[in-house]
Amino acid sequence: MNNIAMKCPAKLNLNLSILGKRIDGMHEINTQFQLINLFDDMLIEKTSNKNINVKTNTSHSIDGRKNIVFKAIEALSEYTGKEISCDVNIEKNIPIGGGLGGGSSNAAAALIGTNILFQLGLSSENLREIGVKLGADVPFFIYGKNAHATGIGDEFLEEKSLNKKKYLLLFPQVESSTQELFTEWDKLSRHDQEMIGENEENSFLPLFLHKYKEVNIVFNELLKMNTPRLSGTGSTIFYEYSDNDDIKKTLKKIPSKWRHSFCEPLQCSPLLTYLT
Repeated sequence: MNNIAMKCPAKLNLNLSILGKRIDGMHEINTQFQLINLFDDMLIEKTSNKNINVKTNTSHSIDGRKNIVFKAIEALSEYTGKEISCDVNIEKNIPIGGGLGGGSSNAAAALIGTNILFQLGLSSENLREIGVKLGADVPFFIYGKNAHATGIGDEFLEEKSLNKKKYLLLFPQVESSTQELFTEWDKLSRHDQEMIGENEENSFLPLFLHKYKEVNIVFNELLKMNTPRLSGTGSTIFYEYSDNDDIKKTLKKIPSKWRHSFCEPLQCSPLLTYLT
């Protein structure tokens, strides 16, 4: 085998609560992860040039050594003590900075795919051990099943019930920084944090809407018609829809520059195909 092609799924946070901050600076959370049928496509090819090369189809500066995929393969090489030379091409469909876990899903696919391609023999637990150092969502995409997550998002209880809901995703064309919103959260008083925890399905929602005033205006309009939610730290807004009337009413309310997509739940990730 000289190459491997993989589909990297996105996720939604159906809810997300921040429970506290650990001594190491990481935050304890409580969230419900739902995999959805929105995918990036990744191709990993063996090479003989003794380099790890990562390319994407986007104009964003995520190519090369700063890419989480590069870091994932480099970490895998260090963990196993084996040299890994490969080219990685990623066709991005999951919005960057959208709270859908695209980068983390790419990192998980890179770890799983490289492990298979180079016959490294690591278990899912080994890969999750490497993945958690790259990003808190990476272990979930290696786990590959819908789950209630605690810890820093790396402890899972599988959600086995079948979700048949359909979702409309709205992309405001802003990139939300997870690190920045966690920093803003830490600046809040304990009272404000507790009030948010009691009143919001997603602890980041008021912080996100405060930062992006134009999105806030649209969000409040959407509230008059349905129950929009924020995925992760944003910027993707989503809601369950039942018919075309719901969709038409919503799309009339959003600015023309916003993108949208329709998706359905996955019961498990296609990446599980490569794990034993």
